[in-house]
Amino acid sequence: MPKFNCNIGFIPVSADFIEDLMPAANGAYVKVYLLALSLAVGGRSMTTGEIASRLNLLESDVVNALDYWNKNGALRYDKENVLFGDASPDTSPTHAEKETTNKKSIEEIAEEMTSNKALADLCTLSQEILGKPLRNRDLETLYWFYDELGLSPEVITMLLEYCVSKDKRSMGYIEKVAMSWHKNGIITIDAADKYITDEKEKSGYFYSLRKLFGINDRSFSKTEETYLKTWRDEYGMDENMVGLAYEYCVMQTNKLSFPYMNSIIKRWSELGITTVAQATQDHEDFKNKNKQNALNVYNDDNVDYDELERIMRDKM
Repeated sequence: MPKFNCNIGFIPVSADFIEDLMPAANGAYVKVYLLALSLAVGGRSMTTGEIASRLNLLESDVVNALDYWNKNGALRYDKENVLFGDASPDTSPTHAEKETTNKKSIEEIAEEMTSNKALADLCTLSQEILGKPLRNRDLETLYWFYDELGLSPEVITMLLEYCVSKDKRSMGYIEKVAMSWHKNGIITIDAADKYITDEKEKSGYFYSLRKLFGINDRSFSKTEETYLKTWRDEYGMDENMVGLAYEYCVMQTNKLSFPYMNSIIKRWSELGITTVAQATQDHEDFKNKNKQNALNVYNDDNVDYDELERIMRDKM
């Protein structure tokens, strides 16, 4: 019996990964993905620590990268195994494809989408928005949004534009957003418009503060987001006010401390302080009145902020 062997010297990287997933990803995460794919193709094993050493990264970076790609559907990672193939973006059938395939063939779907003017226009717009021709699986997914989730062609168009604005063109990602919209009752033009407007406002607020805080390699945690939403929505503080609180926080603690900043911002809110000028004057007045008192919100050397932050996280 002959033995068959092939040393191709390269690894197969899907077009979906290159076009849809890679552009928005951290460069270190791409390095981890490519090495992991190479290991999988060769049937080799390597610990996350060994991968980190090979790529000159921290092991936590490797774990975060695998979690990131797992979340985005590029692979499947369960802390013990990394699986490609049926979990990769170019071969894994989406929920929409599974559901739709059981009901109508692609020929039937294509016929309905061309005979219905609204759906035909949706196909044309979808190609323009996504910047690429629609494949059969894309048509199936779009039809599933319309037929199963009850989204109108107009809402589907808004969905696509929203995802592309976030540099997400993978149909798998778009499907997850569509299911989330459906679950949360975002099925009308007005509801979608309100959601997108709110998300843009939040992203701008969060993005500017993330840059201000020097957080460039991760998103805010749920606890941190809760603080930010409280400062913006409950206390009415804009980025400039939060930035000033951050400045006072670093001056006193030499680090970013959300609980300490919260104590400052909460005080401003209680005093009706809403501008940088008012807050700056309050800071000066407070220092002058409390020169003999080391225990105050602007100057407190006797508080364990790490412990305070742990307590606040538990509460929130």
